[in-house]
Amino acid sequence: MAFLVLSLLTTSCGKQYYYAGISENTVEEIVSNYSSNKYSKELIVNLLGAPLIKENNGDLWIYISSKDYGNETFRKNVYKKTLKLYFSNNILLDIKELSL
Repeated sequence: MAFLVLSLLTTSCGKQYYYAGISENTVEEIVSNYSSNKYSKELIVNLLGAPLIKENNGDLWIYISSKDYGNETFRKNVYKKTLKLYFSNNILLDIKELSL
């Protein structure tokens, strides 16, 4: 009985990665190609989904991505990034990436 309880406690405290927000691979693709490709707002929505925040009449979109390591109770933040996308005439002009 004690072995069963100990094994349940050990498996429930396993370390896992928790992701929130947008995909890092898709972000890297957009950041490396946005100056040569003309990404429209519709294409960005298809790739990243709807933005968390829209400002400046819809010409500034803000996305957040994060990765935590740990169990459900105790998590350590591995990274947290904020991505700001600037549009003009529905075409992506600039990207600012902030790491927190």
